[in-house]
Amino acid sequence: MRLKFISDEALIDLRANFDTYKDYYYNQDDEWFHDYFSKEGRVLESTVECDMPEFNYDENYSISDRENVKIVYEALKHLTPSQATQEKLWAGLAHLQFRDYTFYRLKEDIEKKNERRINSFLFFRHGTKRSLFVHGISRLWWVGYMTYDEENRDNPYWLTDFFCESDFSARATIFFSSNFTSNREITKGILRALYKLREHGVTIKRAHFVEANKYLNIVGAALILDILTSCEIENKVGAHLCKHFGLENIFTAEEQLIL
Repeated sequence: MRLKFISDEALIDLRANFDTYKDYYYNQDDEWFHDYFSKEGRVLESTVECDMPEFNYDENYSISDRENVKIVYEALKHLTPSQATQEKLWAGLAHLQFRDYTFYRLKEDIEKKNERRINSFLFFRHGTKRSLFVHGISRLWWVGYMTYDEENRDNPYWLTDFFCESDFSARATIFFSSNFTSNREITKGILRALYKLREHGVTIKRAHFVEANKYLNIVGAALILDILTSCEIENKVGAHLCKHFGLENIFTAEEQLIL
């Protein structure tokens, strides 16, 4: 199939007039959506080919979120980061080809008529970078893109599994809110450090992600982080976390830079 997206005019209309249309979302009115998007010019077809992904609809979101990150990224791996920043692509998929998934993932929010969450799931309601990891479809692709480890041929999704094992929505928003986590090498280095700590018996919590971000913000004032390898990032972040949380240091000494 070819990916479809919505026109700028349709996107503006849906965003600006959500209060007018919200009951159709609450009622999951497929007939209304069909009629709305059948109007000429509201849906555009891209040149991007992909196989329609078979989403995981497990009742436990901690399971389905993890699996759907892999499913969506695998199906759309050929998207460029530039293409994947387009709101009209992700809003289009949420309303069109992936609408069943949208209603599944928003089930509780629709029942509660949680307008704020429904809005942020469907549209970019924050800055672009934050919205990429809040939007319900976009975040699946971007978490997959940022955690995919092509160096691990046996399981390139090992860091994906680790990152998505709990608190997926909060982790995605908090961890990827920093500018330096736009660099995949830095991201993989941090996650490898956290994974190694977890393998040594440390229960990884939100505080570990937050502290890793804080540390690299400080280090970034003295070092050009983009020139470091993921292994160097892993050891620097890991050594700092061990010191900060009072743990035995298990990271390579020559790579340490503890502030």
